[in-house]
Amino acid sequence: MAFVDQIRQRLADGQWASGERLPSLRQMAQREQVSLHAVASAYAQLVSEGLLDVQHGRGYYVSPPVKGLPATPPDMSSASQDTAPAGQTALFRLLQAGPEYLKLGCGWLPSEWRDTEALAAGVRKTARMGQRTLTDYGDIQGHVSLRHQLAVHLRRTTRIDVPPGQLLTTVGATQALDLIIRLLVRPGDRVLLDEPCNGSLVHLVRLAGGTPVGVRRNADGPDLQALDEALKDGQPCRLFICNSTFHNPTGGTLSARTAFGVMKRAAEHGFLVVEDDVYGDFHPERRQTLVELSGLEHGIYIGSFSKSLSASLRIGHVVASPEIIGRLTELKLMTTVAVPGFCERFVNTILVDGSYARHMRELQRRMLKHQKQAQRRLAALGWQCATQPDGGMFLWIRHPQLEDLSAFITALARHGILLLPGSAFAVSQDFRAWTRINVTHLTDEAVSRMAACMREVPV
Repeated sequence: MAFVDQIRQRLADGQWASGERLPSLRQMAQREQVSLHAVASAYAQLVSEGLLDVQHGRGYYVSPPVKGLPATPPDMSSASQDTAPAGQTALFRLLQAGPEYLKLGCGWLPSEWRDTEALAAGVRKTARMGQRTLTDYGDIQGHVSLRHQLAVHLRRTTRIDVPPGQLLTTVGATQALDLIIRLLVRPGDRVLLDEPCNGSLVHLVRLAGGTPVGVRRNADGPDLQALDEALKDGQPCRLFICNSTFHNPTGGTLSARTAFGVMKRAAEHGFLVVEDDVYGDFHPERRQTLVELSGLEHGIYIGSFSKSLSASLRIGHVVASPEIIGRLTELKLMTTVAVPGFCERFVNTILVDGSYARHMRELQRRMLKHQKQAQRRLAALGWQCATQPDGGMFLWIRHPQLEDLSAFITALARHGILLLPGSAFAVSQDFRAWTRINVTHLTDEAVSRMAACMREVPV
């Protein structure tokens, strides 16, 4: 445990009372056998968190509790809390849980998997290139050089070939989806979604007044028979939003046959396919996409660097027809103006100098290893996987002896591991027996705790 976390825990345990003076920097360093710098950094961090007050010339004191806030962090051990504020869903709790929890159900990579040295070098290089980017608005459609590099990147990793003018940068893929749904979905419109899917999409569609309709997901993409069932009643559909590569949450990847079937139906029935390919760069080879088959006449493509680089960067991009890009750009101007220019230039820098490609090759190698290892470990515990992906971070799993995972997920939280219930990925189906595992977080300790919890939960 980091030194700052140790002091934070001791404050929570009441080792020092409100208003009590802590040992001086030198005293604490000598007592705990740590460096003076470690103590100074810890105290400064705790001052920024409001846990300590600094009185210059006198030292550091325990801050009094802030009115309306609990003296200790909220208990995260329960999968459902009656006292949770409105909107604090299972996803909210997972995102807000402290570092003491292993977030096995999350949708991002472990921080130690990020090449922070290369990222820091890219930041320094970008800062030297133009200090105005620290203060000015960015380009509304997106930094021109970045859009050029994105076009090159897409040609190299997919078969999508578009000019920079048909690219729009966004604050991550989430904003891209939000803008598209706001622009194209009207009250009463039916919107097809993968099922299971990213549960946030269901809420975004409903927020726009649309009706989400689930389409069963197979290992090689949307189930074409299920898609035909959703279309056979003659009711028009506005959009079909789906993943193509390493689907969230099943981990499956689109095949050429299924891609052709989806786009054929889009042309016949007049709906747009919104291809969410945020996990695409985890694929080691040139990957199959949907929109490459239609020349963007019936499709929109979304990519992002939030999953592969850093969630803090929030750099996504949209590829669409010139008419749709123009309308999305106007909507982006009204809602966020622009993506932070420095972040855009940073991504451009690491695309140009090859840092991103090297980073991704290492990630792809590690993810394939962890994916296969996770499948073996879970199978040894009796878990079944809906698909067996060759890479990516997700597995969609169930246990034949557990018809409802609610008690298991609650027990696992008591052991410091957080999962999302299957309902977090549902449109209309019952997924209480399912959950999503992020294989990059499946450590030996996590496997051990899962086994212990299975013994606790009645079959």
